Amino acid sequence: MKKVLIYNYLIVSVFLFSVSFMIGQVGINTTTPNGALDVNTTDRGIVFPVVSLPDLTTQTIVNPNGGSIVAGTTVFNTNTTVNGTNSVYPGIYFWNGTMWVAQREKKDNKLFLQNANLRTGSDDFTNGVFGDQSISFTTSTFTPIYSGLYRVSITVHYGGGNTDLPSSPQFTNFAKEGGVFDFTFNGIETSFAVNSYSGSNDDNLFDGGSLKRYTNSMNQTNYDIEETLVAGTNYPFTLTFNQADAQGFEGNGDISISPAGDGRGYITINGSVKCAVEINYIGE
Repeated sequence: MKKVLIYNYLIVSVFLFSVSFMIGQVGINTTTPNGALDVNTTDRGIVFPVVSLPDLTTQTIVNPNGGSIVAGTTVFNTNTTVNGTNSVYPGIYFWNGTMWVAQREKKDNKLFLQNANLRTGSDDFTNGVFGDQSISFTTSTFTPIYSGLYRVSITVHYGGGNTDLPSSPQFTNFAKEGGVFDFTFNGIETSFAVNSYSGSNDDNLFDGGSLKRYTNSMNQTNYDIEETLVAGTNYPFTLTFNQADAQGFEGNGDISISPAGDGRGYITINGSVKCAVEINYIGE
């Protein structure tokens, strides 16, 4: 009888030790777990609890012991909502004690490129171009995936047209032509000026009277703005150029009939050089 009691005691002791060990560390497909939970598999994943979060601040799920859920609680969210900085998107989230934190890198960007050449005329009263001229893009509407802050980068270029001919041999005409780009996005207009220099040289003494033109000396610049956008909202944009009256250029910066000339500027596609609008997500 005594031997039976000792045997039973040993069995209970081993069982309690095993239970204690299992409670301390859990191994799935392994007998030597390296942490509180060690899942050993090469062809299966872990399925997190699937929930539908309305925003980043609502706990949604419950703590079985009562009270708030504890920091570190992890779920997979299936919902998409547009609540400004509290928007949620499908993916894994963990609770940090006050809000849900997405475990994904948010990337959203789009590049818009100029798709047609533009010869710019001045706004001189005697010429046929008045006001802004549009730079065209294949598409000109951006729809953000996320709600939050976006950086909008505008890259433009401009080159001057033909200057007036030199008044006599051995003279050179060298002049500045330019204007103002206007970029409108999210109801806000941003303006910035760009200039370019052109020249004409009629060297009769040293170059046999051969006229040389120096035009479309392209000047490129860029401008960045930041805007807070709402996911799923369409944001159209426009990019225009208003060339100023250009004295010293043929037609004062436009086409002239008498004398015949063309002083229009250039916003043209030069290989890979195009006007561009690039929009990138920065963060919430």
